[in-house]
Amino acid sequence: MAKAAREFQVFAKPGGAVCNLECRYCYYLGKERLYPERQSFRMPDGLLEAYIVQHIEAAPDPVIRFSWHGGEPTALGLDFFRKITALQGKHRPSRRTIANGLQTNGVLLDEEWGRFLAAEGFAVGLSLDGPPDMHDPYRVGKDGTPTHERAMRGYELLRKHGVPTDILCVVNAHNDLPPCKPI
Repeated sequence: MAKAAREFQVFAKPGGAVCNLECRYCYYLGKERLYPERQSFRMPDGLLEAYIVQHIEAAPDPVIRFSWHGGEPTALGLDFFRKITALQGKHRPSRRTIANGLQTNGVLLDEEWGRFLAAEGFAVGLSLDGPPDMHDPYRVGKDGTPTHERAMRGYELLRKHGVPTDILCVVNAHNDLPPCKPI
């Protein structure tokens, strides 16, 4: 594979649209029903390794950046991400660094995830739409229950382990506040 002429970003979705939530504004809801013959939406091991190899080969910079998205990528389980970092280590050229980013709703994070993400140097984007009154009307579990408290537990866990974390907030009619007046 040829190296890219400049830095690029690819958002890999190793679990497709599979998610543990049913956010009311999500455009992925029901997408797995488009493939009724599929038993699993998890990226097969061979394809995962081929993707990692090709991504490394194409990356032009000393730091090779991977971005893992979903649905909800943590729904694939921690062992899947251990496999990712092992494959990256196996194929990482000397004198180059691999950096991983993960976008998550944070609901499935626990201590083991926190230790892993910190040890492997992941940066995390946490989906959080503001305080409970702005987050909970839209970001709900499969059973319709609010998720703000669980997402905040995930955020605190990331902070505890020193995992760099950004917030991804969906702006909608419920949380779109009037602009601030300039000073």
